[in-house]
Parts: sequence; structure tokens; C-alpha cells
Amino acid sequence: MEERELRTLIGAVKAGTLSRRRFVQMMIGLGLTAPMAAQMLASAGVAQAQTKWTFNPTKRGGGGLVKALWWQAPTLLNPHFATGTKDQDAARIFYEPLAGFDPDGSVVPILAARIRAAKQKRLRREIL
Repeated sequence: MEERELRTLIGAVKAGTLSRRRFVQMMIGLGLTAPMAAQMLASAGVAQAQTKWTFNPTKRGGGGLVKALWWQAPTLLNPHFATGTKDQDAARIFYEPLAGFDPDGSVVPILAARIRAAKQKRLRREIL
């Protein structure tokens, strides 16, 4: 591929008539690596900037990005196949349980409307 043809392709990406993905695919077809093709676009000033987050929550905790940090990364996001607390904690982002436990070991409703006192005592005995 000649330099003139390459400049034409980069111009098409700048104009928006050719997608960055298609450009990278074409360069890979020519034997270049994807990072090299991306570097060519970046050096030509076509590096795609991240979009600005426009959502403004109306109340505290009302939307936005979820950021979570674990010492060890979860391997599953299915609570039924969780092999440890790291997997169960990660699964709670997607699957809300009916109830959970507070630091005292008492059962607290999450999705459940309420928990009967007798059932709460029995559950507490089982875990202790």
C-alpha cells in the first residue's frame, strides 16, 4: 500500500466515512498489528477520545459509575456457583438476595418486605 492510499484511508476515518474498527481490520489484513494501526491513527490525530459522562444524579447514590475493589478478582458472577466470598460479593452487584445479615448476625430484609421474628431466630441459630 502506498503512502498516498494510506493517507486517503486515514482521511476517511477523520471524515467519519470509515470506522476506526474497519481501518484497523484493513491494516491487520496487510500484516500490521492492531496496536500499530491504532498508533498510526493516534499520530494522525484521529485518536478517539472517551465520551464525557453526562448523567447527573438527582440524589446521593442515584446512578453513575459503579466502582468496586477486591483484593482478589472474582471468577464467577453467578451466586449459585460461587466458590468463595469474593464471588458472592461480586454476584450481589447483579443479583439481590431476599435477605442478608447485619454485623450482629441478625437477618435483615433486602428484597423481602419483612422477616417474621420466629423465622429470624431460627435462621440465627442455624448460622451460629
